Amino acid sequence: MPKPIDEIAYANYFKKKKLTQEGFLLLADLAFEYLGSKPDTIMVLALEGLSLSRRIGFTKGEAVSLNRVGNAFNILGNYPKAMESFLQALRLNEKINNLDGIQRNFTNIGLIYNNQGDHRVALDYLLKSKALAEKINNKIGLSVALGEIGRAYMNLKKNDSAQLYTQHAYDVAYQTHYSRIIGL
Repeated sequence: MPKPIDEIAYANYFKKKKLTQEGFLLLADLAFEYLGSKPDTIMVLALEGLSLSRRIGFTKGEAVSLNRVGNAFNILGNYPKAMESFLQALRLNEKINNLDGIQRNFTNIGLIYNNQGDHRVALDYLLKSKALAEKINNKIGLSVALGEIGRAYMNLKKNDSAQLYTQHAYDVAYQTHYSRIIGL
């Protein structure tokens, strides 16, 4: 079994090197791998990525980092800070017309509203996310949005709609082998 990556050493490595956009995206991918398990590690890597992306003027990297910061705050239950990070990322993604990033931000904002119990507002964002994911053919993003729509409907006691969207989320995830939803 391979030795686990020392994520702090990895971040420090990038700090010492001249970071390219591709290198930054690897750092962001590493932060994403800790989603759901190590919010402190996500935060360290994301804040490092935010600093580095600002230093090299990489707006997309800045938006991705803010999204990861929001993910960490969400896991920690700090919904106001998560929302603030997601909204900042959304503004940057809109500025550079990054449709994948906009779609992801709509989902994350909807997720925060779901977590806070405001399921109707969550649905507004999640339905925008769904429509954009379909438009840009982002199957994984579609699957995640559909799952959150299902959760919103479940919390609104609209069980038929909840079941329909949850099943659709599973079907799309299964087609794309997206293990975070189908549990592979």
